[in-house]
Amino acid sequence: MKVLMIRIASPFLWVYHKTHWFTDREAWGIFRFFAILEAVGWSLLIIAIMYRRMGLPEAASVVSFAGHVHGIGFGLYFLFTILVARSMEWGVGRIAAAIIAGMPPYGSILFERIMAIHRKKQPAYVEPPKDIE
Repeated sequence: MKVLMIRIASPFLWVYHKTHWFTDREAWGIFRFFAILEAVGWSLLIIAIMYRRMGLPEAASVVSFAGHVHGIGFGLYFLFTILVARSMEWGVGRIAAAIIAGMPPYGSILFERIMAIHRKKQPAYVEPPKDIE
């Protein structure tokens, strides 16, 4: 069973180990940017829903636009969480927690703050990428 799990996981682990493109500091900055962007997308969507609830003109277009912005923001948050995780040496659990935290409103900000506190209490040295110039 263990051999089967390793065979199934090995292509994904190969990709995971190939995504060490950033230093720890760069990866953290990228993650923070997209966590904030995801929260801004939530804010726009919530404001658009309130706009529609007030019965103002073009409400459907406003909600549609805000929904697209929010969707793109979440997609980018999801993508860049996976891309920078290796550079910060995050395991599967922390990656899953970051992605799940992006689903409720402002969860990405809460997760980012918790990780910032964790990083201050327990700083970790991550070897910078070697093959990138």
